[in-house]
Amino acid sequence: MKPETIDLRQALAWLALLAAAIFASFPGTRHADVRQVDVAEAKALIDAGALVIDVRERAVAANSHLPGAALIPLEALAASLAQIESARAAAIVVYCGDGSMRGPEAAHILTQAGFVQTVNLRPGIDGWRRAGLPTASG
Repeated sequence: MKPETIDLRQALAWLALLAAAIFASFPGTRHADVRQVDVAEAKALIDAGALVIDVRERAVAANSHLPGAALIPLEALAASLAQIESARAAAIVVYCGDGSMRGPEAAHILTQAGFVQTVNLRPGIDGWRRAGLPTASG
């Protein structure tokens, strides 16, 4: 075999390793402790009384958010845990724009802080809107 000849099996192994590294680098895939839910499951939790937290930036969230959602931007979440202490044993639904970055990070922070019934709305508010569900502004 010539030194410049690449074995197909080796090439595929390297490709698989590269793909795994890229997948692991995506923000939404870093936290194994984060439970992801779809719109239907999030709506059921909210209808049953779950606390809803919008973790997007204030300027973005003011334009449109889930009705009744508490606005606690991701950057302020760790410092705001005392504010939601009464919900420690309750279901909490967190969301961001598309459910892939701020939401999973926020759910991880809350889970690590002992808010073990925290879930991330995987399609975020974008998916909520696509499902035709109501939003509020202000």
